[in-house]
Amino acid sequence: MAALEAKVGRAGPLAPARKACGTAALAAAALLIALPAAAQQGTPVSCDPILGKPFVPVPELVSKDGVLKGTILLADQEERIAFRQPTGFRNVPGRPGLFFRCFPQHVRTLRLGPVAAPPDTLTDPTPGPTLRARVGDVVELTFLNQINTANFPYTMDVADKRPGGGCDLSRGGGGYPGNPATGGDAFPDCFHGSSTGNIHFHGSHVNPDGTGDNVFVEVKPSPRNPPGGRGGAPVVTADTVKQQFDAFFTACEQHFKGNILAQWPSSWSDPPLGPPSTAGTWLADQTKLLQQYAPDWWPKDEMAWHSGRWPQFYIGAYPYCFLIPDYTSPTFTPTLAGQPPQTGLRMGQAPGTHWYHAHKHGSTAIDVANGMTGVFIMEGKYDDDLKAFYGADWLHGQKVIVINQLGVSPNLMRSAPGGNPGPGSSDKGEDFSVNGRLQPVLEMAPGEVQMWRIANTSGRSGAYFIGPPKADETTTAFDPQTDFQWKQLAQDGVQFNDVNYQKSLNRAFLLAAGNRADLLVQAPLTPGTYAVQVKHDVDPQDLPSAYRVTLLSVKVSGTPATGPGSQFIPQAPAFPAFLADISDQEVTGTKTIVFASTPPNNPPTQPAMHTIDGQKFGDQTGAVVLLNRVEEWRIENQTYGPPISHPFHIHVNPFQVVEVFDPNEALVTNPRTGFPVVDPNSGLPYPKYVTDKRQPLQTVAGHSQCYLDPYDPATWKPCEKGPQANRIWWDVFPIPSGLAVSDAAGNPLINPKTGQPILIPGYFKMRSRFVDFAGYYVMHCHILAHEDRGMMTIVQVAPLYPPVQHH
Repeated sequence: MAALEAKVGRAGPLAPARKACGTAALAAAALLIALPAAAQQGTPVSCDPILGKPFVPVPELVSKDGVLKGTILLADQEERIAFRQPTGFRNVPGRPGLFFRCFPQHVRTLRLGPVAAPPDTLTDPTPGPTLRARVGDVVELTFLNQINTANFPYTMDVADKRPGGGCDLSRGGGGYPGNPATGGDAFPDCFHGSSTGNIHFHGSHVNPDGTGDNVFVEVKPSPRNPPGGRGGAPVVTADTVKQQFDAFFTACEQHFKGNILAQWPSSWSDPPLGPPSTAGTWLADQTKLLQQYAPDWWPKDEMAWHSGRWPQFYIGAYPYCFLIPDYTSPTFTPTLAGQPPQTGLRMGQAPGTHWYHAHKHGSTAIDVANGMTGVFIMEGKYDDDLKAFYGADWLHGQKVIVINQLGVSPNLMRSAPGGNPGPGSSDKGEDFSVNGRLQPVLEMAPGEVQMWRIANTSGRSGAYFIGPPKADETTTAFDPQTDFQWKQLAQDGVQFNDVNYQKSLNRAFLLAAGNRADLLVQAPLTPGTYAVQVKHDVDPQDLPSAYRVTLLSVKVSGTPATGPGSQFIPQAPAFPAFLADISDQEVTGTKTIVFASTPPNNPPTQPAMHTIDGQKFGDQTGAVVLLNRVEEWRIENQTYGPPISHPFHIHVNPFQVVEVFDPNEALVTNPRTGFPVVDPNSGLPYPKYVTDKRQPLQTVAGHSQCYLDPYDPATWKPCEKGPQANRIWWDVFPIPSGLAVSDAAGNPLINPKTGQPILIPGYFKMRSRFVDFAGYYVMHCHILAHEDRGMMTIVQVAPLYPPVQHH
C-alpha cells in the first residue's frame, strides 16, 4: 500500500521536489472526537491513485447562447480519503516523519447530474464541476438533493428531535459540542443537518433572494421508494421536475431581458411557480412532499408565503435562476418623490475566478470538508484582453486549481497532552488537496507562462504562498535558469489595475480560506521537477514555526516556450470604471462590527464561543444599509488567544480595505517570503508596536517601532497610513487578532481603573458600495466551523423608497 513520508526541510518554495514512499504500519483512527461523518473504521486502500500523480483537470459546465444550463447533483458515495499518520499531538502538516494512509469514507459530493455514481463504488475525490459563463449570461441550474440519509444515521435529517435542540450527536455520544445546559452549543449554532443542502455562489454580484444567491434556502434529500434502507430510488429526480423547471427558466429569462436589475421571483404566487394550490406545478408537488416528509417545515413556508416573503424550505429539488449582470452605465428617471428609479448598474459583476460551495448553516464545515466546492469562472473583457495578447488556445489551457482540506470531521477543539498547542504546533486542519489530489504534478515547458486560477475553498486554513525564486530566504536575486517567477492578475475574482499588477512580481501572498488569485506563472529554463510549497496560516503568528508543505509540483521539460507564451503580459487588462477607488466623498455612513472567539475552558467547562457583536447567529439582523449607499465599516477582532485572524466574508458586494491595524504585527518582513525578521537576541520577531515606555524604540532595516499607550485606546491604531489609491478589491479579508498586553515579567497588564486585563483588538476598515440589489444576505467568518457555531449575522440592504408616504 502506497504512503507518503513528508520531506520538508529547506528545499525552497519552488525547488526540486522530493518525496519518498513507505509502508504504513499503523491502524486507522479517528483524528478527534467524531461527528456523524467521522473517520469510519475499515480496510485501508492504496493512496497511490491520489498521491503525486499527474494534475487532474476538473470537468466543466459551459454556457451556450447566453445561458448556463445544467444539473448539479448532491449525492453521497464512497471516496478514497487520506489521513495523516501517526495521529495525535503535533500531527501537523509538513512535520517530518508523517505519512498518509487512505481509507474508503462515505461522503457528500456535488457532481454534474442528473445520475449519481453507484454509492458503493470507490471513487477518487474531485471538486464539483467548474462552471464557466460570461457576464450577461443567465444561470439556470437544477439542484437535486439525492443523499441517502440511511448512510448518515447521526444527522438530524434522520431524526429532527435531538437532545440539545436538534444538534447532531457525536459518535459514541457525549463530548463535543457539549451540553447546552453547561454552556455548550445549542441549535441552530451547532453542527446539524448535514444532509440538507444548498449552493452559495461566492463572489457573485446578483440577486440575494428568491432563486438567486439565496443562502437561507434549505433543500432536504428526496424521499425514497421504497423508504428506509439503502436500496430505495429517489422520488424527486431531474425527470420529475424537468417540465416544471423548464417553464420556470423560460419565464426567468424573459424577466431579465426587460430589466437587468430584476429580482424575480419574489413570491410563490409568481407564475409559473404557483400558487401551491395550482395542480401540476412544482410548488403543488412541494406542498405534498413538505406536508408528508417535513411537517415541521410546511407551516413555516406557508406563513412566509402569505406574508410576502420567499419561503426557505424545500425537498429534493430547487431551481437556481439569476442573471450575471454585465455592467451598463446607470441612468435615472426623475419621479415626484424625488427618488429616481435606476436602470443600469452601479457596480456590475466583476469577471474573474469565483467559486461556489454548500452553505447550509450548521453543516457548512462538514460539507465543504467532504468536497462540496467548485470554481465559477465568469468571463468578460478581462478574458478578452488576455486572449488578445496570448491567443485563444492559451487562455483555454489555463489551469483551474481548487485547493481544499478534505476530511470527514469539521474542525473540533484540538485537545492534546499538556493543553492547547501553541502557534505553529496546533493543527490548522487537513493537508491541502488540489482538485481532490495530494501533491499532483503539473507540466510546463521551459520558460512557459501559464495562468493559474487558484481558489482556496478550504474550510479552515489559509495557504501562504512563499514568494519565488530562491531557496535562500535572504536574497531577492533571480536566476532564470532555476527559478520560477509569478505576477498576480486578480484577487477574489476582481482584477488588479496595472499599478498593482506591476507591483506583484514574485511577491509572497496569503490565500485565506475563501480567497482566490489569478496568477501568471513562468517556469525556469532548466528542466526538472520543482515543488510549489506553502505554509498553513490561520494567523500570521503561525508562519515562523509552521512547516512548509508541498501543494503541487511542476515538471519542466520539452522545447522552451517562445513568443507571447513565454512572457508576462506587459500591462494588466483594461480596468473597468465601476471598480474605481471608493472616495472619502462617497461614504455616507459608518459601522463597527466585532468578531470574537473565547478560548475553550474559559470559564472552566465552557467550550469556545464564536460571536459577532456579542451574539450567535439567529433571527436578528446584524447590519442594515440603505440600497445604493456607500459605507465604511470597522471590522474588529476581539480574539486574544489562541491567535486567530478570522477571515471576514460578506456576500454580494466586494469591498476595499483602507486601514489595517495588527497589534501583533512584526516590524520587518522579508519582501520575498513575507516571513518576519527575527531579533537574534530573543529569537522572536521584532514587534512593530511597543507598549512599555521604558523600552527604547528600535529601527531595523529602515523600519521604526511605534509606541502604543496601553492605557489610551486613542493610540490603538496603525502608525502608518494604508493605501490611499489603487486599492485592491476583496470579498474575504483576515481580521488581525488582538493583543493581550503583558508586563516585563510576562504577566497580564491590569487597567487600574477597571481592574481588568488590557486587551487591544486588531481591526481593518473596509468600504463597500451596497448597490444594485436589495435583500437579505450574510457576513461571517470563513473558518466554517466558527460560522456553523454562530459567527455569522444577517445583512439587510433595504430599498431606498420609504414603505409609506404621509399626506
